[in-house]
Amino acid sequence: MKRSGLLVAFLVLGAGAGTGAGACGGGSATPPEPDGGVCGDVRTADQVYYGTTQPTYAPLTPGQILAVGAWTSSAGGGSIFCSGTLIAPDWVLTAAHCGISTNDYFCFGADAANPTGCLRAAEVHSEPNAGGAVLDMTIVRLEGDATAAIAGVEPVYVIAEELPPYLGETAETAGFGETESGSSGDRYFAVETIDDVGGADVAELTVNGMGQRGVCFGDSGGPALVIDGAGSPRLAGVLSWGDSSCVDRDRYTRADLALTWIESFTGATPVPEGGPCGSLDEVGRCSGERALWCSSGVVAAEQCTTCGWDPGAGGFRCIDGEDPCQGYDRTGGCDGETARWCEDGEAKSRDCTCAGQLCSVEAELGGAYCKDDPCMSIDFLGECQGAVAVWCAGGALEMEDCAAQGQTCGYVNDEIGYYCM
Repeated sequence: MKRSGLLVAFLVLGAGAGTGAGACGGGSATPPEPDGGVCGDVRTADQVYYGTTQPTYAPLTPGQILAVGAWTSSAGGGSIFCSGTLIAPDWVLTAAHCGISTNDYFCFGADAANPTGCLRAAEVHSEPNAGGAVLDMTIVRLEGDATAAIAGVEPVYVIAEELPPYLGETAETAGFGETESGSSGDRYFAVETIDDVGGADVAELTVNGMGQRGVCFGDSGGPALVIDGAGSPRLAGVLSWGDSSCVDRDRYTRADLALTWIESFTGATPVPEGGPCGSLDEVGRCSGERALWCSSGVVAAEQCTTCGWDPGAGGFRCIDGEDPCQGYDRTGGCDGETARWCEDGEAKSRDCTCAGQLCSVEAELGGAYCKDDPCMSIDFLGECQGAVAVWCAGGALEMEDCAAQGQTCGYVNDEIGYYCM
């Protein structure tokens, strides 16, 4: 039987990175042999970011990573049904549609089945109003101070400034939802671009996985994290709903619109200040038209007219004139199936189609680069090849001969895709 209902509940982290990309994942994480004269440039820059189980954009401390937790019905952890974030010593922010009750537990640790510890929900407050809109948001008081009960955990504070300036910048999303392989309960992070910030009547922050990554059910209530004007990681929203493909647009309820309501429970949000650098180094990167880099152990952030490579600084800063790297940093990005990135101020590119590969952005490849496509461009929704249903699961092609069952192949729904009917 095809994976009925399983493929719409995962956090996709890019092709082959952790849980897979877009549809397939898997495949070689080793860059192909140099053939610069045919396909283009070959990556030589070192990758400085963490792996897929760690954030690759938001400079979270280990304690702040631990603050992203899972909701379960057991004090010892187990099957998760939603995600959330500790935003104050005894308060967790999540989504109202998760239906949290005082019978539920918030569990800390990378694996919800084997948590570092869990605390029961003691109070549940839901659905604040913002400009007449009812927000899909819940704040939960835990039965105790998590910073005392869970070794090392640090709250991730909510954003204390309006979000519209963040349009076009980057958000780091996180959650414990089900993966395309059918597993769930492990915490993963993914990077998406902010492509819409709705007003009070919509009250949603929209991020776009560009067909490569995204969040789905089980990740509901999990955070969208941004870097504020002072360079500190902040929670900008909680996952409300997303595209059924799980690799397109995901909608987060805006935390800034509920700040007064949130602070009525938690008290005043700490004044923003530059946070520890996490995965960010002195070379830095561009997030939209903001330059971010590590300076004396804390994140430095500067709003630019143009962010790009500054040869004097030896990194990405605010610059005058044109950016020699054409808007790409060391990690780079996929321009269709062309990988583009920057090395020491020089724009690099590689045509992945010339080697029969796909462009992917992931740590194992050093950022944007070419990798094998074991599913031959077929995604998890699949297609009909005559009377045979073919789809991608866990980085491999699977198929079902419908004619052998006296059936035909056709599109069932957005959860199953093409299958026997």
